[in-house]
Amino acid sequence: MDSSLPAVCKRLDELDEVDWASLHTAHGTAEHVPMALNALAGAQIPTELFRAYWKLDNYIVLQGTIYESAYFAAPYILDILLSSRSSAVRVAAYDLLIEIARGVPDPRQSWDSRSRAPKDLRKACRELIASGLTACEPDLASADPVIRRRALDLLTSFDDRTGHLRTLLDSIDPGEDAEFAQLLLRAKSEL
Repeated sequence: MDSSLPAVCKRLDELDEVDWASLHTAHGTAEHVPMALNALAGAQIPTELFRAYWKLDNYIVLQGTIYESAYFAAPYILDILLSSRSSAVRVAAYDLLIEIARGVPDPRQSWDSRSRAPKDLRKACRELIASGLTACEPDLASADPVIRRRALDLLTSFDDRTGHLRTLLDSIDPGEDAEFAQLLLRAKSEL
Protein backbone atom coordinates (compact mmCIF):
# COMPACT_ATOMS: atom_id res chain seq x y z
CA MET A 1 0.00 0.00 0.00
CA ASP A 2 1.10 3.56 -0.69
CA SER A 3 2.74 4.74 2.52
CA SER A 4 1.25 8.22 2.08
CA LEU A 5 -2.27 6.83 2.52
CA PRO A 6 -3.72 6.34 6.00
CA ALA A 7 -3.51 2.80 7.37
CA VAL A 8 -7.30 2.61 7.41
CA CYS A 9 -7.44 2.68 3.58
CA LYS A 10 -8.03 -0.61 1.81
CA ARG A 11 -6.94 -1.18 -1.76
CA LEU A 12 -9.51 -2.49 -4.18
CA ASP A 13 -7.50 -5.68 -4.67
CA GLU A 14 -8.42 -6.47 -1.04
CA LEU A 15 -12.19 -6.43 -1.68
CA ASP A 16 -12.45 -10.21 -1.46
CA GLU A 17 -11.43 -10.04 2.21
CA VAL A 18 -15.01 -9.02 3.01
CA ASP A 19 -18.00 -11.37 2.85
CA TRP A 20 -20.17 -8.82 1.05
CA ALA A 21 -23.06 -11.24 0.54
CA SER A 22 -23.53 -11.45 4.31
CA LEU A 23 -23.78 -7.67 4.75
CA HIS A 24 -26.94 -5.59 4.59
CA THR A 25 -27.77 -2.62 2.41
CA ALA A 26 -31.00 -0.65 2.15
CA HIS A 27 -32.19 -3.11 -0.50
CA GLY A 28 -30.81 -6.52 0.43
CA THR A 29 -27.26 -7.81 0.48
CA ALA A 30 -24.07 -5.99 -0.46
CA GLU A 31 -22.99 -8.54 -3.09
CA HIS A 32 -22.82 -5.82 -5.76
CA VAL A 33 -20.72 -3.39 -3.66
CA PRO A 34 -17.26 -4.64 -4.80
CA MET A 35 -18.26 -4.24 -8.44
CA ALA A 36 -19.65 -0.76 -7.72
CA LEU A 37 -16.47 0.28 -5.87
CA ASN A 38 -14.31 -0.91 -8.78
CA ALA A 39 -16.59 0.88 -11.23
CA LEU A 40 -16.38 4.09 -9.18
CA ALA A 41 -12.60 3.96 -9.06
CA GLY A 42 -12.30 3.25 -12.77
CA ALA A 43 -15.00 5.57 -14.10
CA GLN A 44 -13.79 7.41 -17.19
CA ILE A 45 -16.94 9.15 -18.36
CA PRO A 46 -19.83 10.79 -16.50
CA THR A 47 -22.33 8.00 -17.21
CA GLU A 48 -19.96 5.38 -15.75
CA LEU A 49 -19.43 7.53 -12.67
CA PHE A 50 -23.16 8.17 -12.31
CA ARG A 51 -24.00 4.45 -12.46
CA ALA A 52 -21.23 3.45 -10.05
CA TYR A 53 -22.12 6.19 -7.57
CA TRP A 54 -25.79 5.24 -7.44
CA LYS A 55 -24.94 1.57 -6.92
CA LEU A 56 -23.38 2.70 -3.63
CA ASP A 57 -25.56 5.63 -2.65
CA ASN A 58 -29.09 4.43 -1.93
CA TYR A 59 -27.63 1.07 -0.86
CA ILE A 60 -24.88 1.44 1.74
CA VAL A 61 -26.39 4.80 2.73
CA LEU A 62 -29.91 5.94 1.93
CA GLN A 63 -31.37 9.33 2.83
CA GLY A 64 -29.23 9.71 5.93
CA THR A 65 -29.50 6.07 6.99
CA ILE A 66 -26.37 3.92 7.01
CA TYR A 67 -26.25 0.16 6.77
CA GLU A 68 -23.56 -2.20 7.98
CA SER A 69 -22.10 -2.41 4.49
CA ALA A 70 -21.17 1.31 4.78
CA TYR A 71 -18.69 0.46 7.52
CA PHE A 72 -16.96 -2.11 5.32
CA ALA A 73 -17.09 0.05 2.16
CA ALA A 74 -15.71 3.22 3.79
CA PRO A 75 -12.00 2.15 3.79
CA TYR A 76 -12.22 1.46 0.05
CA ILE A 77 -13.98 4.77 -0.58
CA LEU A 78 -11.22 6.54 1.37
CA ASP A 79 -8.63 4.83 -0.82
CA ILE A 80 -10.48 5.88 -3.97
CA LEU A 81 -10.68 9.46 -2.70
CA LEU A 82 -7.03 9.68 -1.76
CA SER A 83 -5.56 7.83 -4.73
CA SER A 84 -7.71 8.93 -7.68
CA ARG A 85 -6.47 11.61 -10.06
CA SER A 86 -9.98 12.21 -11.39
CA SER A 87 -11.69 15.21 -9.82
CA ALA A 88 -15.13 13.79 -10.59
CA VAL A 89 -14.33 10.45 -8.94
CA ARG A 90 -12.89 12.24 -5.90
CA VAL A 91 -16.01 14.40 -5.58
CA ALA A 92 -18.19 11.27 -5.68
CA ALA A 93 -16.02 9.62 -3.02
CA TYR A 94 -16.23 12.75 -0.85
CA ASP A 95 -20.01 12.78 -1.22
CA LEU A 96 -20.29 9.16 -0.11
CA LEU A 97 -18.01 9.69 2.87
CA ILE A 98 -19.92 12.81 3.93
CA GLU A 99 -23.19 10.89 3.81
CA ILE A 100 -21.74 7.99 5.80
CA ALA A 101 -20.16 10.32 8.37
CA ARG A 102 -23.45 12.12 8.92
CA GLY A 103 -25.67 9.06 8.70
CA VAL A 104 -27.43 7.14 11.43
CA PRO A 105 -28.16 3.41 11.52
CA ASP A 106 -31.58 2.15 10.53
CA PRO A 107 -33.45 1.81 13.85
CA ARG A 108 -35.46 -1.09 12.41
CA GLN A 109 -32.31 -3.01 11.54
CA SER A 110 -31.31 -5.45 14.23
CA TRP A 111 -27.61 -6.16 14.25
CA ASP A 112 -26.79 -9.84 14.19
CA SER A 113 -24.28 -10.55 16.96
CA ARG A 114 -22.45 -12.84 14.53
CA SER A 115 -21.95 -9.96 12.14
CA ARG A 116 -18.59 -8.23 12.08
CA ALA A 117 -20.36 -4.88 12.06
CA PRO A 118 -19.81 -3.01 15.34
CA LYS A 119 -22.66 -2.58 17.75
CA ASP A 120 -22.54 1.22 17.44
CA LEU A 121 -22.39 1.48 13.68
CA ARG A 122 -22.50 5.29 13.52
CA LYS A 123 -19.61 5.70 15.94
CA ALA A 124 -17.53 3.06 14.16
CA CYS A 125 -18.12 4.61 10.72
CA ARG A 126 -17.23 8.05 12.01
CA GLU A 127 -14.07 6.81 13.73
CA LEU A 128 -12.98 4.98 10.61
CA ILE A 129 -13.47 8.03 8.38
CA ALA A 130 -11.95 10.38 10.98
CA SER A 131 -8.77 8.30 11.01
CA GLY A 132 -8.19 9.29 7.38
CA LEU A 133 -9.10 12.98 7.63
CA THR A 134 -5.57 14.32 7.94
CA ALA A 135 -4.88 13.06 4.43
CA CYS A 136 -7.82 15.18 3.19
CA GLU A 137 -6.55 18.43 4.67
CA PRO A 138 -4.43 19.44 1.64
CA ASP A 139 -7.64 19.50 -0.42
CA LEU A 140 -8.68 22.64 1.47
CA ALA A 141 -6.08 24.43 -0.65
CA SER A 142 -6.94 22.65 -3.90
CA ALA A 143 -7.15 24.68 -7.08
CA ASP A 144 -10.38 22.78 -7.80
CA PRO A 145 -13.18 24.70 -6.01
CA VAL A 146 -15.48 21.68 -5.87
CA ILE A 147 -12.80 19.56 -4.18
CA ARG A 148 -12.12 22.40 -1.71
CA ARG A 149 -15.79 22.59 -0.77
CA ARG A 150 -16.18 18.85 -0.37
CA ALA A 151 -13.04 18.63 1.79
CA LEU A 152 -14.39 21.42 4.00
CA ASP A 153 -17.76 19.70 4.20
CA LEU A 154 -16.23 16.37 5.24
CA LEU A 155 -13.76 17.85 7.72
CA THR A 156 -16.46 19.94 9.40
CA SER A 157 -18.67 16.87 9.78
CA PHE A 158 -16.53 16.05 12.83
CA ASP A 159 -16.06 17.71 16.21
CA ASP A 160 -12.97 19.82 16.75
CA ARG A 161 -12.07 18.65 20.25
CA THR A 162 -8.38 19.41 19.89
CA GLY A 163 -8.64 22.77 18.14
CA HIS A 164 -6.69 21.38 15.17
CA LEU A 165 -9.50 22.01 12.70
CA ARG A 166 -9.95 25.61 13.88
CA THR A 167 -6.22 26.23 13.43
CA LEU A 168 -6.32 24.59 10.01
CA LEU A 169 -9.34 26.61 8.87
CA ASP A 170 -7.76 29.83 10.14
CA SER A 171 -4.75 29.14 7.92
CA ILE A 172 -6.77 28.68 4.72
CA ASP A 173 -6.83 31.52 2.23
CA PRO A 174 -10.06 31.33 0.22
CA GLY A 175 -8.53 33.49 -2.49
CA GLU A 176 -11.11 34.96 -4.85
CA ASP A 177 -13.58 32.12 -4.32
CA ALA A 178 -16.40 34.06 -2.61
CA GLU A 179 -18.58 30.98 -2.12
CA PHE A 180 -15.76 29.07 -0.44
CA ALA A 181 -14.98 32.13 1.71
CA GLN A 182 -18.60 32.15 2.95
CA LEU A 183 -18.53 28.42 3.62
CA LEU A 184 -15.25 28.77 5.46
CA LEU A 185 -16.59 31.64 7.58
CA ARG A 186 -19.73 29.65 8.42
CA ALA A 187 -17.67 26.56 9.30
CA LYS A 188 -15.47 28.61 11.67
CA SER A 189 -18.50 30.15 13.36
CA GLU A 190 -20.02 26.71 13.93
CA LEU A 191 -16.91 25.24 15.56
